[in-house]
Amino acid sequence: MIACLVPKGVFLTNKAPYLSFPTGDALARAACLGIMNSLPFDWQARRFIELNVNFFLLEGFYVPSLTDDDYAKIARAAARLSAVDDRFADFARETGVECGPLFDPDRADLRLEIDARVARAWDLTPDDLQVIYQDFTPNALPPAYRSRLSERLTELA
Repeated sequence: MIACLVPKGVFLTNKAPYLSFPTGDALARAACLGIMNSLPFDWQARRFIELNVNFFLLEGFYVPSLTDDDYAKIARAAARLSAVDDRFADFARETGVECGPLFDPDRADLRLEIDARVARAWDLTPDDLQVIYQDFTPNALPPAYRSRLSERLTELA
């Protein structure tokens, strides 16, 4: 599952289902991005999707309830991951994050925090993560990341 923040003025085709947020703020959009790009959400999507996401499938996915703290941390991490250049400067300002390129270690740390907090919201354990890891190749999900994620989830428990 790959979700993204689409800059203003970009047209989408019917192959790109999208979510619209008539209410809520930029942090709500960012939290949604974080959840939808998380490892647990991707694993859930792999249970139903072969090639393409469509509205029918998207509507059936489960989204966990978040604590206020997890919501804020996931939203800010996802906002920072999304605010990579000037096209997203307004979004960065609205969410209170820096805008600009990210280096790999920083990107990995933000993703790790999102994955761990979404996993916790789903009441997953490190043993549950082991089941999830089986669906991903070592290139897609390196062993070091798996280990760090399991450790971070244990810290949050």
